[in-house]
Amino acid sequence: MIGENEFRVAFLRCLKELNIPNIAISLQRCDFEKMQKAHDSIHEFMLIPTGFINSNKDFQAKSAFLIYHSEAFDQAHRSLLEALTGYYNAAYTLLRNTLELILKGAFWECMAHKKYRDRAEIIKKTGTKIGNSKKTLIDRLSERIRQKPSIEEDLEKTSAGIYDIISPLFEDETLRKIVPSVRSIVEQLENWEIFDPIQRIINPVEYVYDFYKKLSADVHVAPDKTNIGKRLLAEKELFETEVIPDELNKYAEDLHRVMDIGIVVELNILEDILNEKSKRWLNERLIVITELELNYASTKIVEMINTKGDNL
Repeated sequence: MIGENEFRVAFLRCLKELNIPNIAISLQRCDFEKMQKAHDSIHEFMLIPTGFINSNKDFQAKSAFLIYHSEAFDQAHRSLLEALTGYYNAAYTLLRNTLELILKGAFWECMAHKKYRDRAEIIKKTGTKIGNSKKTLIDRLSERIRQKPSIEEDLEKTSAGIYDIISPLFEDETLRKIVPSVRSIVEQLENWEIFDPIQRIINPVEYVYDFYKKLSADVHVAPDKTNIGKRLLAEKELFETEVIPDELNKYAEDLHRVMDIGIVVELNILEDILNEKSKRWLNERLIVITELELNYASTKIVEMINTKGDNL
């Protein structure tokens, strides 16, 4: 059992290492309005499903996405805190992870449903050679459904069941190769119109995937993406965790962009359970989302609330 004095010393040391004073400095020196909009956008992203999920049935049907969605919210929050304390490389690494969680959560949600699997033309072109033939993710899922036909109906009811099926793929070096790359996932999501209305204005491979690649430079620690590299470029003390206002403002723009993409994705994932009640709720949120300048998300919401019919 740790003693009270030992606990206090350890706790105070951890508290000091969090670099909390830098948060105050960051908020004073950054473009505060830009940072506030980025922060509030994270909460709008988290809030959206609450306006759609009205029953356990709804939750289970979208559970594959919602599991990743909750994780994305947490990662986005931690990313922001790392940025405010001056650890920009960690902030961008977590931001890249946030975007990947959104993309993969949407992808696995779609793969759990037959209406998407039957139109997975991009994924059918991926895969790897296993034995004497090429195998794709679609082949793997089809094999499992043939072995146990009830899986198909079960996935429609509880989409998170897809993770029980795909988990072995990540444990086998050969099978792992049939899991599509992020680029293929983005292309497939575009094919399924999960980026609507973004994809009507700009190519998602450019707007989403190229942006993901840019964030990956921090993950792969390119020299100028390390904290020391950023300090060197900003002519700051190399070995001190200092606030860099320009870096903060650029980060706020990138976080805001991830959240706009994320809200568009979740709206498209949840659209088939849209009803009059959720349309009224979206209409109320539209004011906030417009004020936050989440332009693609607000465009999507306007289109959704103006659609006719109770279930789309």
